[in-house]
Amino acid sequence: MKLLNALLGVVFSFCALSAQNQTLDSIAVSTNYLDEVVVTDSRFALKRSQSGKTVVKIKQEEIEQFSGLGLGVLLSTHLGIDVIGKNLYSGHNPSTISIRGGRNRQVLILIDGVKVSDPSRIDNDFDINALSLEMIESIEIVKGAASSLYGSSAATGVINIITKKAGDSIRLIAKKTWSTEQTVNQPLDRFNAGNHMIHLSGTLTGIGINLAYSERYSDEMTAVVGDQPDPFNKVNFNVGLSGTITPKLKWRMGWNSDAIEADYDNSFPIGQASFTYTTQLDRFSLNTQYDYSGGSLNLNAGFQQNKREFKNAYPLVYESENLNIDLFNKYIFNNHFYTIVGFQYQKATMKADYNPEITQSDFYINSVYLDPSGLNLNAGMRYNHHNAYKGQWIYTLNPSYSFDFITNYQMKILTSYSKAFIAPGLYQLYDPSYGNVALKPENNTSFELGSEIRSNQTTLSAVYFNRIEDPTLIFGPPDDGYQYGRYANSDKEISYRGVELAYNFKLFDSAKTRLNYIFTETTDGDLRSIPKHAINGVMDFSLSDQTILNLVGQYSGERIANDNSTLLDAYSLFTFQLNHRLKKPNANIFLSVYNLFDTEYVVIPQYATRGRNILAGISIQL
Repeated sequence: MKLLNALLGVVFSFCALSAQNQTLDSIAVSTNYLDEVVVTDSRFALKRSQSGKTVVKIKQEEIEQFSGLGLGVLLSTHLGIDVIGKNLYSGHNPSTISIRGGRNRQVLILIDGVKVSDPSRIDNDFDINALSLEMIESIEIVKGAASSLYGSSAATGVINIITKKAGDSIRLIAKKTWSTEQTVNQPLDRFNAGNHMIHLSGTLTGIGINLAYSERYSDEMTAVVGDQPDPFNKVNFNVGLSGTITPKLKWRMGWNSDAIEADYDNSFPIGQASFTYTTQLDRFSLNTQYDYSGGSLNLNAGFQQNKREFKNAYPLVYESENLNIDLFNKYIFNNHFYTIVGFQYQKATMKADYNPEITQSDFYINSVYLDPSGLNLNAGMRYNHHNAYKGQWIYTLNPSYSFDFITNYQMKILTSYSKAFIAPGLYQLYDPSYGNVALKPENNTSFELGSEIRSNQTTLSAVYFNRIEDPTLIFGPPDDGYQYGRYANSDKEISYRGVELAYNFKLFDSAKTRLNYIFTETTDGDLRSIPKHAINGVMDFSLSDQTILNLVGQYSGERIANDNSTLLDAYSLFTFQLNHRLKKPNANIFLSVYNLFDTEYVVIPQYATRGRNILAGISIQL
């Protein structure tokens, strides 16, 4: 009954507030409705009707609406994606991305096609809190295993973040926001947080130039419930250059510096403390594409330097480097068949007394067949050689079938069967206190079956998923002289399964709405902080050509806390956003009210969560 009431509450609250030629990367299809193009699931530009995966595409207009609220809040409004920790104070480190019962180690993060991670973290994952939403152009999310195409860590999904690129003309964008960041039952009597950004881009003498600076701060919210605030400051700096050497050879390179300084509290035992930490992340990237008749040769390469320093009773410094080189050839044989063959090399190092290092070398192939009847097949395999566990084969088989359902409607049936793996991190393998060099990689076998009905006005989809981990990575009990335990492989077969339902429609001509529901359960798995039932709803009202009202409702059901025993109550949050574009000057003014009804809720016991907060801002383009 609580679940039904929550769903109805979201719906009624919203209501009441209420054909191309063939090119290298685009295969022509004939449809009688608008068919969005997606890329990440195959690395080719496919019509959504030709994709056999569940793909979420977040465009620039939507990203701008969440300015100041953060990347975690934006991602969590979409079907089957939750960012645990998004509603804690800004300095919470790190947030956990959950897709289909998985966690950070099972979700691959790409930035402009380059894998990013911090090898000094236990799971070799990446903290999205370090990124600035202001520097992101678009985001594509593929749900389900994609390791055959992208490699280790893509077991439950891939999030591909595309940063802003230089345009043809010189333009300058400046943005400033003022906001509050505080817990429930607090007066909104002063701004104690905000961010500002300046972005210069354009093309000079054939060279694209992209320069951006962003800073976000907060100084009054606490990490652990109490009276002592924990200030937070984040600075992001981006330099990008792009161009063409010949008409067939394009290149793009970039350097990004992400720096965080924040106070935090004691986690064991939980209590107020005057601890601080700093994070410095430098990312270097190079993307090249050489076009030839029928295909292209592509290089996505990146190098990261990570440094995290914790100043507390037992000071710690973590330093790591991550090198990723992905060289692949894309070739279209004809209108129906095209393929990718590639080689990927990864090297991860961590500064420690035991100087750990991991290298991986992968060879992979992926092919897509598009039949005029509407039958599509996406299949691939990859051989991975890891210096710790030697060779590993993985594969994906992903057929789908699209056909005209009724007039102006098309139906797609999709299914996939995939094997993915999670390579143990440096810490899990080599740490002298908790590591285990005998660890086996975590194997994930995934199956999904679903359907989608689409028209110009509506989309209705349903997907069933089932994922088995065998073996999986766990922190085992004390044994063999390890009095506190160490990392191990579970002797149980662990499964996660669930259903995703989504309905996108127009309530009336000026109101675009999307509602989604996800059910997740497990046998012997870890669903701490992940609810069995979750509902999200978003409605965009076009009040005029220049004004958009955006309403977001999120319901999180009961779930087990991180202590693995406390049952946390369900809660619902509502967010109100208003954007108005001015013609002269070319500017956008916006207002957001987060947690509109000042709901009190718990994410982690004894940790503070955000209550009602307000954000106002303006961006100007010159």
